Amino acid sequence: MSRGRRVVTVVLVAAVAVAGYLAGLVPGDSARAAVDHCHVTYDRQERQHSRCVGHWTRLGHVASGPVHGVRVSPRWQARTLDPDANFEWEVDVPTAARHPVVVAVPGRAYVVPTVVRVLLTVLVLVALAGLGGTLVRRRRPGSRAERPATG
Repeated sequence: MSRGRRVVTVVLVAAVAVAGYLAGLVPGDSARAAVDHCHVTYDRQERQHSRCVGHWTRLGHVASGPVHGVRVSPRWQARTLDPDANFEWEVDVPTAARHPVVVAVPGRAYVVPTVVRVLLTVLVLVALAGLGGTLVRRRRPGSRAERPATG
């Protein structure tokens, strides 16, 4: 195998490994976070801001912290009528929003939009197809690897 093909193969394998890690495909890993609770507040223009906290698993270790990007709906039921000391209302997280797909590191998690999940899936499939094609070309009879050296 030429040096250029080896580099391409290594890059493809690394890309698949990183994408698999980020997608939670490693054993003992999870691509979903459990949202434990969310708080909402409103700014002076009455725009809603949210802060959610949850937990997830990375390589078999449970981590917890902020979960960024949870789309909190104004229809989510507040648990109290009055805000807490930080002028935030805790809201009930519906079952449908309790386990979003995330990219997580030990201290925080980021919700992955559907478009990014689809693109990541396509990239993984393309990388696997390229890796498979490289391996098939390498093992094909009559390839350079099987030709005897002339001397």
